[in-house]
Amino acid sequence: MLRRAARTIGVAVTCAASSLAAQTTAAPAWTISAPDAALAWFTVLADWRVDGDGAFSYINPVAGDRAPAARDEGRSEALLRRLRADPSRSVLHFAPLYYPSANRAGLAGALRAAAQGATPPEPRATFLLSALGRAMPATARSDYLPALATALERAVPVPPSVAQLAAWQRRLDSLYLPALAPYLARERLDAGRLIVAPALGAEGRLFAATADRSDNLVAVGAFVGDPDPDAPIFAFVREICFPVVSRAASAARLDASSVGAPRRSSVAAVRCGAALMQGCLPSRVAAYHAFWVRQAERNGLTPRRAAAATESSALRIEFDRVFPAEAALAVRVNCARSVSARPASPLL
Repeated sequence: MLRRAARTIGVAVTCAASSLAAQTTAAPAWTISAPDAALAWFTVLADWRVDGDGAFSYINPVAGDRAPAARDEGRSEALLRRLRADPSRSVLHFAPLYYPSANRAGLAGALRAAAQGATPPEPRATFLLSALGRAMPATARSDYLPALATALERAVPVPPSVAQLAAWQRRLDSLYLPALAPYLARERLDAGRLIVAPALGAEGRLFAATADRSDNLVAVGAFVGDPDPDAPIFAFVREICFPVVSRAASAARLDASSVGAPRRSSVAAVRCGAALMQGCLPSRVAAYHAFWVRQAERNGLTPRRAAAATESSALRIEFDRVFPAEAALAVRVNCARSVSARPASPLL
């Protein structure tokens, strides 16, 4: 169910649906929110500088710095060093998505129960405790989770304003979801919740692929200071590409555990999102290109430019330079049919 699944590939996506499919595709329904428990948890990870292994940062440390009450006197530098170097830390980045109904007290209680190897405090916490139990050894859980639970209770996140959330929702509903509807329906992503958290970096989160559409969750950063107000939506478009990237990599028998796999998966998802925008909403593809080139610069993937490209053709050239396609596989997505994978040169 995690969307970080494999090495990556060139991905080609088309959004042309048949007339029958267009008539029967229900309007997508994604709700943008900023739940306190998720915002507080991501603020703690940002404050503690607990990053991940993708091409981009999982955290926005500046957001942690803006929340001084999140700092926990009980944490030690030795604990932080152990946690930051522990491969099992990756599961922590998905904790609020594995227990989305929890308030802050409920999430903290679940973390303490996982640390003790206890039963879930309530049935809805079972999935989170199971994920933590599979991913983290018992010694790591008892070492990290009690301190994280305390920090969670003390965190003071800075949420997006109600007005900002409403503005993103209007843009998503009026422009992006109608254009992406056939793709979202085929991928079983036609409904869900989009969490916008200032403490998240450019590397977002996706939980999907259950029978219940209300289980679909995406979490992205707020990208405060980015010149494009649609920045969180561009991050959302990339996140919804990970199921395609994962299937394509599996079809190509690419090794998800190899060194560099998370980075290559990250790049493939960026390119897949560009293909989605080109096929579904071409009026915004240049802005998508520009946004991800800016993120590449801010995350150290490429040197900062003295002057940013503004013409669409120049932006595409810069985007292709920063996010080169791999020649291993091309995947063609027809929104009215299933994914088909075939060896080909990159089509992005």
